[in-house]
Amino acid sequence: MKPTPFSVMATHFRGQIVKHWALQQPGTQAENAAALTEAAIRLGFVNRDRPVPGSALAEWATVPESTPVWAAQTALTLLMNAGWTPDSDQEWCGMAALIFRNSKKSPLEQLLQCLPAGVIKRIAAGWLAAAIEEDARYRASRKLI
Repeated sequence: MKPTPFSVMATHFRGQIVKHWALQQPGTQAENAAALTEAAIRLGFVNRDRPVPGSALAEWATVPESTPVWAAQTALTLLMNAGWTPDSDQEWCGMAALIFRNSKKSPLEQLLQCLPAGVIKRIAAGWLAAAIEEDARYRASRKLI
């Protein structure tokens, strides 16, 4: 199945959001990888015994397809809690994809209510609707295979 523009942007965002988070951290790559893993475990995004190697953060920035969803979800959550808001189409797309992926059974209205105050809900609604449609298209295509 050929990737859609939405899925391409959302995948690229995964590596970029982890890179953005890591660049704001004072520690070494290994310390930042450990902090990201600990936060992911605390937030319930992953269950790991050991942190990822520090070199993984650099790899994810250059090869975004290799970025685990849990790492991107964690970086996004930590950044949004610190006041980060999306500024570009790629950031809106990636944020919507990760938020929807974390709450697939939630209706659009509930997803919007969970967003931090700084996020423009009117814009977020469009991107979240696109994430919902992308998921429906993906599920429909899987039934055809």
